[in-house]
Amino acid sequence: MNVTLIAERYAKALFEMALEKKVLEEVNKDMVLLSTLIRETRPLKLFLRAPIINPGKKRAVMDEILAGFNAVTIAFINLLVAKRRESTIPEVVNQFVEQYNLYKNIIVLRVKTAVPIDQDLRVQFSSVMARYTKASIEIIEEVDESVIGGFVLSWDDKQYDASIQKQIDRMKKGLAKINLYVKGI
Repeated sequence: MNVTLIAERYAKALFEMALEKKVLEEVNKDMVLLSTLIRETRPLKLFLRAPIINPGKKRAVMDEILAGFNAVTIAFINLLVAKRRESTIPEVVNQFVEQYNLYKNIIVLRVKTAVPIDQDLRVQFSSVMARYTKASIEIIEEVDESVIGGFVLSWDDKQYDASIQKQIDRMKKGLAKINLYVKGI
């Protein structure tokens, strides 16, 4: 079965359970923290995907990691481990966060710049995007020196590229189309 489909179904089940038990905000905080932990800790991701480690060991490790998390989150992760679906935890966590953002009308705006942006620019991005999308905006910054200058905005499946690098690439393509050979000279 498709991992994305599995992740969507489990995330939807967790979302509905959190809504029913009125712990949606706490579970979302847990999922965001778990997502960050998995993304930044490669050994944890490899541990979850390792098929030779028995579920009892994985459950014990996950109980240690999840100490202090909401009981619904802990029970859900334990269910995934018991069902041998622990390899899908990263995808389930990401799907849950996406469903939460959709439910709360939050758009995650990724801003890629050559240097870190200041608070004024962050506020400008938020206000312009809030008017454009009619949603709450959450900004994630990424510093990438290959941008050279300007910025690249990404949200949902859209992208607005106002970087110097993009302008240089456009000029290269334009210059490549120019034929400098003049017949008869």
